[in-house]
Amino acid sequence: MSNILKNKNPLLNWHHPTKVYFGKSVLLQLSKLIEENFPSVKNVLIVTGKHHLKSNEYFNNSINKLNSLNIEFYDKIDPYPSPETVNLLSHTIKKNKSNLVLAAGGGSVMDASKAASLLSQNDGDWMEYSYGTKKIAKKGLPLIAIPTTSGSSSEVTKFATIWDWDKNSSAGLNNELLFPEIAVIDPELTLTMSSNLAATSGWDALTSSFESYWSTESNPITDLYALKSIEIFFNDLENSVNNTNPHSRSKCALGATISGIGYSNSRPNLCHAIGTPLTLNWKTTHGQAVCISLPYFLPFIFDKLSTSKQNLLLSTCKVSNIDSLILKLKEMITNCQLNIYLDDCDISFNNLDKILNGIPMERLLTVPTKFKTNTLKSIISKMFNIK
Repeated sequence: MSNILKNKNPLLNWHHPTKVYFGKSVLLQLSKLIEENFPSVKNVLIVTGKHHLKSNEYFNNSINKLNSLNIEFYDKIDPYPSPETVNLLSHTIKKNKSNLVLAAGGGSVMDASKAASLLSQNDGDWMEYSYGTKKIAKKGLPLIAIPTTSGSSSEVTKFATIWDWDKNSSAGLNNELLFPEIAVIDPELTLTMSSNLAATSGWDALTSSFESYWSTESNPITDLYALKSIEIFFNDLENSVNNTNPHSRSKCALGATISGIGYSNSRPNLCHAIGTPLTLNWKTTHGQAVCISLPYFLPFIFDKLSTSKQNLLLSTCKVSNIDSLILKLKEMITNCQLNIYLDDCDISFNNLDKILNGIPMERLLTVPTKFKTNTLKSIISKMFNIK
């Protein structure tokens, strides 16, 4: 048996099938990209959010170039899509006899589109696949993902986060068949993001890169992506948020895509797990919900990393020690007009046990240290600004 097969975390354990087109004005080449990659396609369903792209002249000009195709629009995607949203979109795909889905929007639009594309080619209900009571038999329709934010990274991942509000739980899926065929990332589309959206989406990607880096699934390849993404956001996120700087918006679009390519092979874990009950119970925006715990848990995880990984992370963040890094993270979050205390998210200390009970503990399996309940409780307690 080769050394690679003996190794539980082999260097060559890497897979990423999405074809990525990145760059200024690349969206204007959409018609050509479809013709080259899907020459037999005739019916295209374009999925968007309810408002953001309707008045975007640049997006509309690009879509108008698809005049040789039969185009239908679908704009009924909620900010936190439910299983019902996925089922309705899947029904629309089948009713329209679509043979290509084009998902243009933030993470919610892309996640719902990926899920519905898959469901449209498989019998049954989304919840059956999410909970594993039914196995996926076929790949979904071809999908082109076009992000308008810089953070979910859904355009290059195998995940679809769906929210089961009736059961107060996440009903997502992690499956190789959810990778989009093509990602088209045009930084021009990110220029219309509000500063708050730039902040929350950016911190989603940045937090994911930290989690990917410390994950027990990480390897030298995933580390390259995680560190590059961290470097980009440390250099450009604040300028992107506070000044709508086109160069920084472009860099953050790249940073988010790099983050997703890396964490598709080394999944986000702890911060996203803690963020789940914050969103489900208090509708805390996803990026805020996941980044708020990062400065508090990183010191406990940092000590469990190898010395070489510690030094690479500190060097990438341009700090000399973990205390400086924690201070830097808190400053960056605050400078992006986000909160570092749960109180400021309208979550009181009395809800500590509710947070603990809502954490999906299976997501902590790839964290390089085991947290006992009392340790989790102690650390989360520090996230409240108790006088």
